[in-house]
Amino acid sequence: MIINDAMIVIHLAKIALLEKSCIYFKEVLIPRKVYSEVTKNEESYPEVRSIKNLIDKNKIEIKEVKNKELIEKVNQFNIQGGEAEAVAIYWQENADYLATDDDNVRKKKHLLDLRVVGTPAMIQKIYKEKMINKEKFINSLGELRKIGWFSSTVIDKLLMET
Repeated sequence: MIINDAMIVIHLAKIALLEKSCIYFKEVLIPRKVYSEVTKNEESYPEVRSIKNLIDKNKIEIKEVKNKELIEKVNQFNIQGGEAEAVAIYWQENADYLATDDDNVRKKKHLLDLRVVGTPAMIQKIYKEKMINKEKFINSLGELRKIGWFSSTVIDKLLMET
């Protein structure tokens, strides 16, 4: 089971790998707040339709935080919004991974006892399982480079490992 935050969902949808990631991880959850963040500007982002389709097909499940004290605990680490709910649901559901590209969360993963994976690593996992070919892998990393959120060093390292 994996809990995705908003940036992961958006990045994977932009490069047309969100559905493949759902197949790879089998059980994909997003917090209610992440769903709101992802869909609030639907008219501006064409990838929102594909995200909603995966939810409609039950490939992504929207999950509520049952214990609000978990959110308060995460907030103490200066983690807010959808990221806070994602961490809370990770703990609540005893998930295998928290998928996040948020630097603040990633820096605090040891303090919060999180197994974190980011978009580049997810693409690599999908490629290594032969769910996409080498061309799609390289093109996907190129798209991530254009998005500008990711370190060129990370992308270059993955490209060199292929």
